[in-house]
Amino acid sequence: MRLMENILEFNVYGGDGTVSPRSVSVKKLCHGRHCGRDVNSVLEDLDKKRALGYSVHGNPNVCRKSHYLLTNEDVIEVQGPQTSGEVELVAIMDGGEVLISVGSDHNDRSLENMWTEVLGKVFDTAKSKQMVPAVVAKDAWRYIDVGDHWDMLDLRSSVTIADERVPLQDFNLSALVDLEYHFAANPWLREDGTVLFMGSSSILPTAHLESYPGDFYFEVVDPMLNRKISHHYAVQSIEEPGSLSL
Repeated sequence: MRLMENILEFNVYGGDGTVSPRSVSVKKLCHGRHCGRDVNSVLEDLDKKRALGYSVHGNPNVCRKSHYLLTNEDVIEVQGPQTSGEVELVAIMDGGEVLISVGSDHNDRSLENMWTEVLGKVFDTAKSKQMVPAVVAKDAWRYIDVGDHWDMLDLRSSVTIADERVPLQDFNLSALVDLEYHFAANPWLREDGTVLFMGSSSILPTAHLESYPGDFYFEVVDPMLNRKISHHYAVQSIEEPGSLSL
């Protein structure tokens, strides 16, 4: 049985300023969950959910999502408006090389607290990720050019509210477990065609959203080499408000 192909085009920027096009055949799409570098602190938070009767995966954890759901387009379609994104660093394995980009782990938030008597309560279910596309930028760097200053890379996101861009997230990679941690825990992540979203961090305390945003802007900034990768996409709901399909 052969799965449908998902080939994405990237521009790969070398540390020496060179640029080369790259076609990547996506085979596996993976998402890190609860990837805070303070593993014990995150575990304490998850244990509180377990005490409330939820089934909770370990941490840090990697879940799978259908590979065809990865895109670097400028617009995505979602079932209903209750969705939002999170900025994450993205590792792309291709041709024996690791490329680094930035993406958004978009989620259907309406599913996060759904449960049944049969399945029970499941916290942070992968189904909320499966319901919508994941978005990655169209540019990438080589891992070998950023590995020596990994913790200095900054991730930022924002959304548009009332025609103004509102900052949503701003953190650096020192807050999360690094790529080598993921490789050690799951060696198969090194396989060509694997794309790994490496986890995110909390929204800024100044970010007060009264509704789900209709767009998402995200970027990774490399202060050492004075460069950044960014992307922006719009979110279109295919259902009208009040639809029974929501």
